[in-house]
Amino acid sequence: MTRPSAMLRWKVQADEHYRAVRTLQREHRRQKRRIWRELQFVALAVFALIALAMIARQWRATHQPPIAFLWMFGVPLLLVAGYAATRPIALKRAVKRQLGDDPSTQQERRYTLDGAGLKIDGESFHVEMPWAKLIVVRETNEFFLFVTRKSAFYLPKRAVVWPERLEDVRELLAEYLGDRADVR
Repeated sequence: MTRPSAMLRWKVQADEHYRAVRTLQREHRRQKRRIWRELQFVALAVFALIALAMIARQWRATHQPPIAFLWMFGVPLLLVAGYAATRPIALKRAVKRQLGDDPSTQQERRYTLDGAGLKIDGESFHVEMPWAKLIVVRETNEFFLFVTRKSAFYLPKRAVVWPERLEDVRELLAEYLGDRADVR
């Protein structure tokens, strides 16, 4: 019996690329150790609570707003809030710059999934990735995300023309990756 394979072609679209990068970042954060992420939030919350307690204590004691404390604690908190608020804009600009600066992003891509692994071809690039190098393949509403230790790739579902071919791709990924394929 021959093993299944699939060849899919598609071209990068700017808005889709932005959504894919955001989705890949969410996937990376999801795989990041949860305890570390939670500790970051706890540390920020403790900092804010200590700051508020010190400001309230000083205000109660002097009956005047403690300007020095407001500067000492308010500026770092505002900087963190400003950073968090501008991240989506910065990401959008970075993706736009990447699409403009890198000619390989304008090329048609051919994804081949077969017994050897995942192959991605364009006019000026070729990537071969054995199945063993893939940590996980996750399916979202719009993409298949291929994640390795050092990189990540996405395949838009629009590249899979028919619904039955989509099911074939899912079966192929499940066969080659087993538990590492998180497909529907």
